[in-house]
Amino acid sequence: MIKKLLNVPNTQAEDYDIEGIIDYIDDDFIENLKKDKFCKKPLMICSGGTSSRCAAKEHITIDFRKNYTEIDYIDFKKEVVIEPGTRMQDLGKFLKSKNRSFPTGLSGLTGFGYILTGGISPTSRKYGLAIDNILEINGIWGGGEKFNIIKPDQNSSKLEKKQWKGLCGAAPFLAIVTQVKLKTYELNSIYIWEASISSNQLAEIIEKAELWPDNASFNWIWSDYIKGLAIIEVSNKEELEYMKIIVKELPKTSDLKISKINGLSTFKGMELPISNNQVISRYYSEVLGLLSNSLKGHSYVLVQMIEEEIRNRPNKFCYIAAQQLGGSTINNAENLTSFIHRESAWKPWINGSWEPNNKRERDQAIIWMENVWEKLEPYCPGIHLAQLHNHLPWHAKEINCAFKNWLPELRQIKSTFDPKEILPPL
Repeated sequence: MIKKLLNVPNTQAEDYDIEGIIDYIDDDFIENLKKDKFCKKPLMICSGGTSSRCAAKEHITIDFRKNYTEIDYIDFKKEVVIEPGTRMQDLGKFLKSKNRSFPTGLSGLTGFGYILTGGISPTSRKYGLAIDNILEINGIWGGGEKFNIIKPDQNSSKLEKKQWKGLCGAAPFLAIVTQVKLKTYELNSIYIWEASISSNQLAEIIEKAELWPDNASFNWIWSDYIKGLAIIEVSNKEELEYMKIIVKELPKTSDLKISKINGLSTFKGMELPISNNQVISRYYSEVLGLLSNSLKGHSYVLVQMIEEEIRNRPNKFCYIAAQQLGGSTINNAENLTSFIHRESAWKPWINGSWEPNNKRERDQAIIWMENVWEKLEPYCPGIHLAQLHNHLPWHAKEINCAFKNWLPELRQIKSTFDPKEILPPL
């Protein structure tokens, strides 16, 4: 074990005085899991380093980024096998060289956790969530037993189906995943409409976007002003013509940009819309991901609520954003994942930020996040648990909203395969 600070994109995690880093999984490590020899639990996992809980004060972090970055493409099956240190932008670039793609997210900096916690992509309406595209999982249960599980079919046992369901969406609570095999898709052109919009325009586009075909999705981010992004994948002439219709109906603002990229690997993400180019070099943040059903007939009321909360935010670096679901993300007849909110049409998320080591600002940001959640909850009853918050007061509520009726069985799986709670608690 190496004792040092963790060099990661998340500044809050980077500044923790951690117990040490494990960067190689060997037989001694597995024996320590089995014999429960880790004094400070839970263990933290770092694959991309974008989450605030890839490290914690006086805890050990398993850092996969140095020794577990292998990507192996199986050409005749059009499948890819990746290790947990693989960032999504690296996966995208690798697949692009094979003329293939995978539904990666709005940020290419995210790691393996993006996939294991659900994985909502601008192309998920067409291809499903990242977890819907997992074919095989290898790893070590929190109790120290190794496993290799293939996506269940009609011949699989009840236990295999429960294990798979737990790992696809709740893996961070159950196991240390060391490898996954994924489906890939043909690489296609992606058109991006990007513009600053008013609150009324936002509400109008939300209503319209719910009628778009599955190859199109709408995303927005609201700080000092609102920036909207329509992301449309085009694979044939019919989709090209429909893309033109969508873009024609969207607002034509002074800063409108329409661009074309070859796959998501070169997508630069959504920039925080702040006036006067104000920036700070370092800040801490937490992110709370909500889930809502269709907003048809409710978008104007919801946008008015958000506008009021934006006015009340404690600083310019707190914001609210959203990405669109629906289409293929609804199709989960097999009930094989822990992402149970399949009826969801939108994922709004709340970002609270503060200056490092400023407790007053931190308290204000956390309270603001809780207030926003309370206001939006009637329209956003679900939670997408893309980040772990067992260090925050809302952890229990968040877990219940994320897994609902599945939670008792999920806890049973944890008690069986991570009985000493080596990994984060449920």
